[in-house]
Amino acid sequence: MFDLPTTITWKNQTWPVPDMDQLEEWVMDSVCETPDGDCVEPDHPDSWLSLLNLI
Repeated sequence: MFDLPTTITWKNQTWPVPDMDQLEEWVMDSVCETPDGDCVEPDHPDSWLSLLNLI
């Protein structure tokens, strides 16, 4: 089982990590959010999936 952190620091701010259900949805979708809510490609360097090293 993969243990996710509860928060990450990105652009000098601390952000709560989304739950596994949300991360799984982004894996299957063609868009993913950044911590500040922008929609980007899942493999974008600022996407949650990239920041958490899931892709």
